[in-house]
Amino acid sequence: MMKTLKIVCLLMLAFCWVTKAEAANKEVKTIVYHATLHCESCKAKVEKNIPFEKGVKNLDVNLEKQTVTITFRTDKNTPEKLQKAIEKLNIPVSGFEEQKTPSAK
Repeated sequence: MMKTLKIVCLLMLAFCWVTKAEAANKEVKTIVYHATLHCESCKAKVEKNIPFEKGVKNLDVNLEKQTVTITFRTDKNTPEKLQKAIEKLNIPVSGFEEQKTPSAK
């Protein structure tokens, strides 16, 4: 009985350790892209396609400010790859900047 209890405790400890390691790899970044959005059609094109890129968690397209704000997991994608995905939709991107996000505890 004691041996079984020790094995169960060790398995639980190992599971918690693996789960914590996986959570550490799931860093999230928010990037603001300066894009040339001409019309509602451009906005709709971005809103329709970019959410299907790997790791994208949130998307905001602002036609007035000419920005595309994307929150994504860094283990799944990069700012450069997301910029290329926007440009693939025939929407020029003049650059991007990282938006500081408050750290969740």
